[in-house]
Amino acid sequence: MRQRFVIFAVLGLALALLAEWNLRSRAISPLQKLNQFWLEFCIGNSGDKLTSPAVTVVRINDDYEPLSIGPDSPAAADGKLSRLDFATILGFVGKLNPKSVAFLPTPDFDESLTLNQTDIVPLKDAAMQLPRFVAASSVSDDGEQAKETAPLPYATLTVEGDISTLLPFTRTIRRPDPQLLSNSDPAFKTIESARDLLNESSTKIPLVAKYRDKAVPSIVLAAVASHAGVSADKITVHLSPDDSHVQLGEIRQIPINADGTFELPRHAGISPGMKTLTLNEDGELSEDYHYATLQVDEIAYTGEKEDEVAKRIVETLQGKFDSLQNNLVFIGFDRLADRRIPNGNGPVLSETMMLAQAAATIQSGRYIDWWPTWLRWLAVLIIAFVAFLILRTTSRGKFLLLWLIAFLAFFGAMVVAFQSTLKWTPPFFAFALFGLLLLIGLFTSSGTEKKRAEEPAGGESA
Repeated sequence: MRQRFVIFAVLGLALALLAEWNLRSRAISPLQKLNQFWLEFCIGNSGDKLTSPAVTVVRINDDYEPLSIGPDSPAAADGKLSRLDFATILGFVGKLNPKSVAFLPTPDFDESLTLNQTDIVPLKDAAMQLPRFVAASSVSDDGEQAKETAPLPYATLTVEGDISTLLPFTRTIRRPDPQLLSNSDPAFKTIESARDLLNESSTKIPLVAKYRDKAVPSIVLAAVASHAGVSADKITVHLSPDDSHVQLGEIRQIPINADGTFELPRHAGISPGMKTLTLNEDGELSEDYHYATLQVDEIAYTGEKEDEVAKRIVETLQGKFDSLQNNLVFIGFDRLADRRIPNGNGPVLSETMMLAQAAATIQSGRYIDWWPTWLRWLAVLIIAFVAFLILRTTSRGKFLLLWLIAFLAFFGAMVVAFQSTLKWTPPFFAFALFGLLLLIGLFTSSGTEKKRAEEPAGGESA
């Protein structure tokens, strides 16, 4: 028995270290499918506590070429887009009948360009094709009392608790274009004076901030509320040292820190491509996207009715196009140069994808994260103790029964722990250790078995 346990301990430690290294590695892991399967299994057994998100991101990426209308009216330069560019993008989205929209860019325009001149109002005309939407601003608390001649009409939220704990801002430093405000409500997306919100260990996004002695929502909170049909007067911010949260009408409670920030879970399984496959009335398979992304150029194909290539592309992406009619639509930049926000061991995010991921997390209630390191190693020790006990048995039949009971009990405990805490751990270490235990138990002999094998058969004389 001792020899078998020593083998298990040595090989098991190596497997546990491999599992921990895999968790900390930035490389794409071949075990990601196992992790995703296990997470979805836990979510599927969590009851009605968690739901599906409803977000579609329209990405302005490096493939988009700024518009020009001839050599005398060049395109916007230096990575900027013109009013006509944004009008075109909003026009593409508007034709697909989106349910709700959050517009994230806060551009400043070169008024010398014909494409930006305001004697015509293409951006306003395009904005009016959308349902009333939320437009982003950038704000700052620069230590001075702002003297804004035309402050933006930010929505006001009800607060219970000490409002002074919220991150403050005193002025708007980049605001939505006036043509957008003809059919949108402003909400801040970035507090540029706030420091240390984004780093390798955590991603904190302000959901609520203090402005002129009132609490105002960020674009994420405003957009999620708009999509859910919850007005600002039905949102309450509860602030206390022990339990701060935002009550979104009667729909959902959102955990926040006392400073109004929301900590984005990095292991909640929220990623583009989440969908459900269903059979429609005609017996055909249809895609219901819960979290989708589309490039602007892909949306442009919907206007090419006579082009056969465009028709095939539209048919391939039809599920994503349909999602705009049901999902909250984020429009924003996702170029390579925009991707600079750390995301733990995951891919580096752009601001657009970070805010969309936050909205999807809030909609679904997936405030999910991994077990802490100490708990994972405690689980390894528990499995080692179980191995010590059941490797003592001399009967293979009894060993298999005990192994099966221990295996089911351990994984059942992991599911129960998820249900109560919304914390999980990639299961490779547990599968590997229980698999190793099974192999050792079945294919090696205990000391008692060896002793019996060496004894002479009954009735024989020396």
